[in-house]
Amino acid sequence: MITATAPRVVHVFPNSARLSCGPCNAIMAFMECQLQQGLEVQALSPADPHIAAERRQPIEHLPIQEFDLATEDFCARALKLAEAPRTVFHFHGIEPWLDTLGRALKKNSTPQVFTSHGQLHFNGGWHALKKFTFLNCFSGFIRRMDGLHFLTRHEQQRSRFILPGLAATIFVQPNLVRLPAETGIVPAARAALGIPAEAFVFAYLGRLDVNTKGLDFLVPAFAEISRTADARLVLIGPDFAGGRELLEQLAKKLGCADKIIFAGPQVGAVKWGFLKMADAFVSPSRWEACSIAQAEAIGLGLPTIVSTEINLAPEMVKRGAALAAPLEVSALASEMRRLMQDVALRESLATAGRKWVDAEFSFANAGPRFTEFYRSVLAGASR
Repeated sequence: MITATAPRVVHVFPNSARLSCGPCNAIMAFMECQLQQGLEVQALSPADPHIAAERRQPIEHLPIQEFDLATEDFCARALKLAEAPRTVFHFHGIEPWLDTLGRALKKNSTPQVFTSHGQLHFNGGWHALKKFTFLNCFSGFIRRMDGLHFLTRHEQQRSRFILPGLAATIFVQPNLVRLPAETGIVPAARAALGIPAEAFVFAYLGRLDVNTKGLDFLVPAFAEISRTADARLVLIGPDFAGGRELLEQLAKKLGCADKIIFAGPQVGAVKWGFLKMADAFVSPSRWEACSIAQAEAIGLGLPTIVSTEINLAPEMVKRGAALAAPLEVSALASEMRRLMQDVALRESLATAGRKWVDAEFSFANAGPRFTEFYRSVLAGASR
């Protein structure tokens, strides 16, 4: 139920909401969560008729207004929405047209917040210096924000190095996941995939982006353990930039091609069935803002290994929700072998992981947090 004092939120997609990708899916999940909480929520999205059919998703179930960025006066449309009392504009990108809109809203005294989907993440001093220079010398977009939403505490804590002295309401809330009831999941049939019933199965879920997702570490690490153990690796996800062919060639070279299953992209009940069939999950990305796939696997009770490079790794380890390995083949293989051999460790990770995902990633728990965040922003802007 929407009350007269409830914040009114207008999300602004940096790209077409119809593009099926991590950030767009995350924004739509935030909208669904906030609608369930009783907030009045709308969104603005650039239209893009050129999205390939396989990457185009429906958005009609949410109150998203599309507009032609090239021909329409998007500022006028946004300012019309901003006329309603207690309105907060929620940005999710730093594209130039968003800076233009942000300036117009600032002149109108409309409160604004920004979610960093990894845009405020940096690797090393040189990368930090470049971001510091851009954010403080060339663009005032982030500094105009009344509130900042981070997906991880790690990114939030490090942001002080590139945005020193920022006066904004700070909020940390990871991406959201909606998990099915485990009792209703039918595991994929191992026999149909040529996997022996007694084999230990590692699963990976995500696009086959060899570099970003660290798959050039995963396949050699798996090859190392599979020489002395009955194990299988199931890669679930679409091809990306020829990644499947590269991984097939690497697996053949390392002598483990017959033990790796390329399952292709899977969604819905089939995806959950593949995960339920596995004994463990491994995702050694070189970087992740806040991986939904990792949270889904952990929430489903899969003992999980990530890399020490991702933003959530410190919190995962602290909460006992996952193991984190350095980006080295031998280190990753060691942790994979450890999971295979230690039943008690797998049970501990499964129990702690479920609790962590329920506490941090659930729609029910995030709704009140978003409401309080927006209320704090409105209160600060009215002073």
